Amino acid sequence: MEKKKIRFRLNLFDGIILALGLCAVAVLGYMMLKPAPAQQEGGAPNTVTYTVRLEKVLEGAGALISPGDELVDVIKNYKLGKVVSVEIVPCTMPVEDHINKREVNALIEGYENVLVTVEGSGSMGENAFLLDGGYALRVNTMMYVKGSGYMGSGPVVSIEREVG
Repeated sequence: MEKKKIRFRLNLFDGIILALGLCAVAVLGYMMLKPAPAQQEGGAPNTVTYTVRLEKVLEGAGALISPGDELVDVIKNYKLGKVVSVEIVPCTMPVEDHINKREVNALIEGYENVLVTVEGSGSMGENAFLLDGGYALRVNTMMYVKGSGYMGSGPVVSIEREVG
């Protein structure tokens, strides 16, 4: 009785398909076994109070913002926290004074800037404070926010973090 040899031969196409399948299994295995982002940060939940300067808001529209309002990011619908206080200041813009060769702040009629202080919670990441909604909070980054009946944009002016 003659024993038959089983020969396993792959052509180039079969080898590529097999390699892609193994890569896909490796990527899925890595994604399932890696720790969650909150575990990677290793930080306890913190409370953060930050101020956003909403710029060039129509005069009188700043009165729509009131303490207790929930703010949401316009772009990705991240929860940003609750409004603690609101301060309305005149809208100014730096312009060049050609006569004296210096830059001065000029008042813009019909507009106002609104300083909105917001309180939220989250954890400290590598290079930003991550709010519970997922938003990476940094000073001088533009925020596009909306609340109940209003919307605006402006930079983050200050951040104060309290360890919980």
